[in-house]
Amino acid sequence: MKRWAFRTALLSSCLLLLPAAAAGQENLLPGFLEEEPEEPAQPIPATPVVPGQSEPPPAEDDPAGQGEDISAPAPLPPPLPEPTNRDDLATEAETADISLVGPLDTSRGGYGSGLFSGTNGALFAAWMRRIDTPLASRWAHIVLRRALLSRAPTPPGIRDADWVAARADLLVRMGEADGAKLLIANLPLDTYTPRLYGVAARVHLASADIPALCPMVATARAVSDDPFWDLSAAVCSGIEGDEVTAVSLFNQLRRQEAVPPIDLLLAERIASLAGGVNRAANVDWEDTEQLSPLRFGFAAAGGVEVPEEIWASAPPAIHGWAFRAPELSLEQRSASARRAAPYGMVSSRELSAIASVRADRLEASDDLPSELERLRAAYTGRTVAERLAAIETIVEDRAAEGQRFAGLLTAAPAAALIPPSSDYLEQAPLLIEALLASGRIAAARAWWPVVEAAEEGQQMRLWPLLVLADDENVVPLSPGLFRAAYRQLAEADEASARRRMKWTAAGLAGLGRIGGGQWDSVFEDFEVDSKRDAFTSALDRAAERGRVGEVAILSALGLQGPWAKARPRDLRPVLTALDEVGLSEEARLMAIEAVLRAP
Repeated sequence: MKRWAFRTALLSSCLLLLPAAAAGQENLLPGFLEEEPEEPAQPIPATPVVPGQSEPPPAEDDPAGQGEDISAPAPLPPPLPEPTNRDDLATEAETADISLVGPLDTSRGGYGSGLFSGTNGALFAAWMRRIDTPLASRWAHIVLRRALLSRAPTPPGIRDADWVAARADLLVRMGEADGAKLLIANLPLDTYTPRLYGVAARVHLASADIPALCPMVATARAVSDDPFWDLSAAVCSGIEGDEVTAVSLFNQLRRQEAVPPIDLLLAERIASLAGGVNRAANVDWEDTEQLSPLRFGFAAAGGVEVPEEIWASAPPAIHGWAFRAPELSLEQRSASARRAAPYGMVSSRELSAIASVRADRLEASDDLPSELERLRAAYTGRTVAERLAAIETIVEDRAAEGQRFAGLLTAAPAAALIPPSSDYLEQAPLLIEALLASGRIAAARAWWPVVEAAEEGQQMRLWPLLVLADDENVVPLSPGLFRAAYRQLAEADEASARRRMKWTAAGLAGLGRIGGGQWDSVFEDFEVDSKRDAFTSALDRAAERGRVGEVAILSALGLQGPWAKARPRDLRPVLTALDEVGLSEEARLMAIEAVLRAP
């Protein structure tokens, strides 16, 4: 009997990267809210080896006043010298103190050392393993990423190493391999538990950092019979120049049929390139249907081209890894960036940056793709009219591909360069949507004086977004204006208008802007209710106690799966909890995102 599946937590957790069968949000939280915490695992003594984790990439200072995503992702890895950066990640490797891990302190945008104070660590680690990625909301992803990367002590009820493992595992499943890499960087191997060994392996594979596996191999093989570690031992022997051991292990794995042939071929490719093992056969993907973390990491590190049809079926998380893999082609990284951006893995600045690098490299060949020509025109068009036309085309083209939200993110930096003016009122809805999709709230709010002076029809079409973005009570708010906006939007598409206004009402209610009295009829007419169940009770308790980390995790639990499965009543309690623990801007952006995705 062939043993195709790895038997330990390594591949079982990797399977979580694949899209799960989508269930309705009403079944989101079954009885596991009452699940008993697992018994903390004992650390495994490690053999005395020198850790080989690579240093995190240096981060440049974020240009002031950009107004970009409140938690911007990391810079593109070298050799792309793009002008964007990830200002929320540490510039130096973290201390080896495994009880206090995380690259984000409060000066770098972290949520503070008390975000998990009083949290039942084992219970929340179990819940974190249940989160199905990608999340429906881009901003829920950003909030969760920042919480997982915040520098904070291990909560009670769980071993330090297992808490790090739970955080790193969720980050890598979210497509945030670089953040997960920073969490485990420089942790002593003698503090590793079985769970952390499996998670660390996935992190290094997702980062295409195969040599980082080598310090772990000796101990991992002693405590696990997973063929993955034998495969890693063969690769590491090849990397170290021990051809005899490498060939012997590869032959043994082939005789035992312990791993799929494609994985064996990829591993031999790595060993051959690094250490001279003469087994670099061509890799045939014909019978391979999916790109696992192992295949991604080995293929990227070994310079093996992955067929387009396999990339097309890869989950968003793998595209998040691919965007940050310098070994991959610029074209593949750019394509992956567009796939990953709507989920929060890539910022709008980074979409623009990688397109700029592509344009610079292709310009000399006089073969600039039309998409890059349009993006360049959006920034450097001779007139504002030319720039506006290019922005419109960028979004329209992405919408035709079913990726309108990605189009808004791509166009956002260029949209921020268009000054608010009544001369551009016709394009104002698109510009404001792009600004808000990317988190540029201040730039979007600057359009209100122009919109306020416009005729009622134009004003009401933009009112839902701008009233949600308003935090100073500048934009008027009343049931009459709400219904007027609905009527105006319904002239174009009644079904779309109803969906958009339902999300608007839920967003305003969740932010504490409306409720009761004269708004009761609006809630009834638009079927916007509030729910009370085990999930909302847990969320309320976390918010009342000021536990930002718990709120971030529970918010992710409440917003799993595709956006089409989400409902206004699911978002409302999440917004309220975020607002209560001080994440008001994140809550506003999440409410705005819901309206943008409603059509």
